[in-house]
Amino acid sequence: MSRVRFASALAALLVSTPLIAQSEDESILVEGQRMSINRLVSDTINDAGVEALARFELKICPGVVGLSLQQAGKLADMIRANIVALGGKVENPGCTPNATLILTEEPVEFVKQFAKREPGFFSMTPREFEQFTSRPRAVASWHVSETRGRDGEELGGSDKVSDRKKRLSQQGGASALASLSVGVNSTVNRNAAASRLYTNTRQEMMFGFAVIDSSKVQGKTIRQLADLATLHLLLDIKQDAGANNRTSILSLFEDRPEGSAAPMQLSSFDRAMVQGLYSPEENNRSAGQQFTQIATAVKKAGNK
Repeated sequence: MSRVRFASALAALLVSTPLIAQSEDESILVEGQRMSINRLVSDTINDAGVEALARFELKICPGVVGLSLQQAGKLADMIRANIVALGGKVENPGCTPNATLILTEEPVEFVKQFAKREPGFFSMTPREFEQFTSRPRAVASWHVSETRGRDGEELGGSDKVSDRKKRLSQQGGASALASLSVGVNSTVNRNAAASRLYTNTRQEMMFGFAVIDSSKVQGKTIRQLADLATLHLLLDIKQDAGANNRTSILSLFEDRPEGSAAPMQLSSFDRAMVQGLYSPEENNRSAGQQFTQIATAVKKAGNK
C-alpha cells in the first residue's frame, strides 16, 4: 500500500535522534490580536480566500520519525489528541501514517533528498519546488492533495485515482509513487450540479508532512512541538507565517526580544483556524465561503 511504501522511504533517509525536552507547561497565554482577523488568516494559510482549501477527509494517522520510539509515541499521541479536539478524525493507534512529523537536521536539505528519492510525494511544479527550498528554515511543511467530487467521489477519466493507487500497491517504487500526486487531467465529474452554496468539487489532503530542525528543539517542550506540528499537518501553512503572528505557536522558533517567551501551546487563534476549516461536515465550499468560516471562528474565539 502507498502508506507502507512511504514509511519505508522515510526510514531509509533518517536516523533516530533523541529529543531533549524540558517541562510540559501547558499554561494558557494571554493573547492580544491587534491585526485584523482577515489579514491574520490570509498571512497564515496559503491561498486562503483565493482558492479552495484542502483538508483531510479520511481519518488521520499521525506518525513521528527521527526520535526514540518512546518519545515518538508520546508526541504522536499528543498530535492525535489535538486532531480530535480540533474537529478532525483519527485512525486507531498502529495505523500507517498519512500525517508525519519528521525531526532531522537541515530540514530543507532533507526535503530536497526526499524529493529526489520519492518524487510522488511532491505535487509542486519545478519552479514552486525551487522557491520552496530556496532558503533554510526551522520548519518545512507540505501536502499531497487530490481533487474529488463534491461528495468525495474520485473523478473519472483516462486514469482514475483508484487505478493509480492499485498500481502503486502492486508495483512499488518511485515511478508508481509519482502517480499518486499527479494532478487529475482529462477528468470527468459525473455528479456535477449548480449551486450557490456548494461547489462541484472539493480538495482532499492525502498526505501531510512537517519537517522540524532537530538542532533547534533543545529547551522546547513536547507540548510545543506537538502543537506546532498539528497546525502544519492539518493546514497548508505559509512557510513564513510565524514571523507574522508572534502569539501563535507557529512563531516557536522565531527570534524574540530578550525576556520575551515563545508561546507554550496553541493560541485561541491557532485553534479557531483549524476548527473553522474542519468543523463543517462538508468541505465543498468556495474559497470565499471557507475564508468566512475560518474568520468567523477566529472572531468568536476572540470574543469568548
